[in-house]
Amino acid sequence: MDFSSEQLDLENPVTEFRQTPQRSVVLEFFSRDLVFDDGAEFEVWSFESEDSGRSLPGPTLRPTEGEIFHATFTPAKGAHTIHWHGMEPDPRNDGVGHTSFEIGGTYTYQWQAEPGRPGDPNYGAAGTYFYHCHVNTVLHAQMGMFGALVVDPVVHPSYPVTPGARRPFVDGPEYDIATECILIPYSVDPRWHEMNHAAGLSGEDAGLNRFEPEHFYLLGGNLANRGNTDDRVWSLSSIPANVVPGARKPTLLRIVNANYLPNRMYFTDQAGNPARIAELIAHDGRPFRDTSVPGVPSPTCAAAGYPLLTSVLAFGAAERYDVMLLPPTPGRYQLRVEWEDWITGEILATRTIPIIAS
Repeated sequence: MDFSSEQLDLENPVTEFRQTPQRSVVLEFFSRDLVFDDGAEFEVWSFESEDSGRSLPGPTLRPTEGEIFHATFTPAKGAHTIHWHGMEPDPRNDGVGHTSFEIGGTYTYQWQAEPGRPGDPNYGAAGTYFYHCHVNTVLHAQMGMFGALVVDPVVHPSYPVTPGARRPFVDGPEYDIATECILIPYSVDPRWHEMNHAAGLSGEDAGLNRFEPEHFYLLGGNLANRGNTDDRVWSLSSIPANVVPGARKPTLLRIVNANYLPNRMYFTDQAGNPARIAELIAHDGRPFRDTSVPGVPSPTCAAAGYPLLTSVLAFGAAERYDVMLLPPTPGRYQLRVEWEDWITGEILATRTIPIIAS
């Protein structure tokens, strides 16, 4: 209790070994009541940038491998941090108060994503991550202090990129930039949204061991054009998908689980029959590769002859998947997402959205 209630709180920590960034963002804290797609309204805390507006989730941050990245953060309503979940920079820049400090004033986080090497599973940081506050973590993340972090790969001369396309990692398959989507399962326990910044930190029983959500959401949308979401929750209502093979590259769906319960999602046709149109290409920012032969380059699973095709995906809190959508014909498919009670396995809620293939 003493340890958790007496964290090092610095007003304006110094960014050591500061370098000139190739990409930077200025983030601030906001608190606002936001209306969700079911009409429910809750107090939300999150991050905003100069051009993002006040929305949930926070702005999508998108550095490229090899760039020096700076994020200058000014908290409010108490101390906060930014944890770059899955990136693992040095402790001063990882935003975990227990191993560095909490910010009372302003701090500039600095890190550099490692460039990938074709066929090498030990190098490269390109992939899907997220960032969140790491002060009273479970409460602050539930309140909305999180956003998507996408690291794009360097373009390798052996793997050029078609105009209008991008690769998810250095030697990954090309995908269509225009239809790239992100899906973020999230749920709300209204009782938690009535708590204060430091609830539970002094040893009192604030009930943070009891998460009992009553509202269930699919946040996200098209990454190429989030549009104006100021004062709104960014909600996913449908997913576009390019038919494969076709004139355009396939659609990439990035999944970030900001939910505290296990989720299952089912890809089906319009009648509800399983449709194996989802190819898993990466998990938690790490590509799926064939590493069965030591000492030789490790191709992707698809290049090795066994693409990881599925119609069902099960995952838990903070997991991320990169999924290539491969519908064989135009038409409507469906994505059904279920929230499970983590103790009983009971299905607490289901949301279904269309996948529109063209």
